[in-house]
Amino acid sequence: MDGARLFTTIGLTRPARPSGFCPACRVLMRALDARPELAKPMVAALLVLAVAGVAWAVMVEQSRAMAGMDGMDMGLGPLESFAATWVVMMAAMMLPSAIPVVLEFARTSERRRGWPAATGILAVTYLGVWLIFGVVCYAIYTALGMPWPNQPVVVGLALALAGIYSASPIKRASQARCRELCALHGPLPFNLLRSAAVAGVRYGVSCLGCTAALMVAMVLLAMSSLWWAVVLGVVVLVYKWAPPLRMRYELVLSAALVALGAAYVMTA
Repeated sequence: MDGARLFTTIGLTRPARPSGFCPACRVLMRALDARPELAKPMVAALLVLAVAGVAWAVMVEQSRAMAGMDGMDMGLGPLESFAATWVVMMAAMMLPSAIPVVLEFARTSERRRGWPAATGILAVTYLGVWLIFGVVCYAIYTALGMPWPNQPVVVGLALALAGIYSASPIKRASQARCRELCALHGPLPFNLLRSAAVAGVRYGVSCLGCTAALMVAMVLLAMSSLWWAVVLGVVVLVYKWAPPLRMRYELVLSAALVALGAAYVMTA
């Protein structure tokens, strides 16, 4: 397979779209110029994925920097430091799973003015929903005086509860909304930038309903473990990208998360 055909297969290029309003001119242009063109919506999605890749690289560096602090439980730190770390983590863990909605939004709005900026606003608004959720978790964590002496038990219980929640009707309904890209299907403002912001909020809320329990466990883990970030990131991708599973398979995944919680308690 040559390079041009490979790029077309993966969606990076596509047949050129003739421009102009005259039907005869469009037919002539189609006949004279069959060269492929860059699929700009796919490029926008790849840029969002690249941001996620950079976020993972930052997390790896942070993990290396904290390698010498094993055994030191310092909690979540100041709010500013937590917020910065949390946004990086959400960009790494959640942006890859948001690629379908970013790509679909870019495709449907490509011919409108300012669509690249609108696509960026959608992604930023989506992360903003997760930032608000993280700040709320931080406030509750601080109000409860965590970390507690029995913090490993609390974390293990949170993972187990995330497993139980994964089989709940709320999670399954939110998961279906994520898969069907319902954030783009309802009425949206005519203004493209506002439309992007509304879609980002809608999609973020759906993701909260789908994966919030996992992210609560991540907060309780003090966000210091790259290994747990990878594990929970994979679970998020399974939630949002895998085809609908039968209930018995959902229960298997739920039991696996409960087992992870038990394993954490025993190994902490």
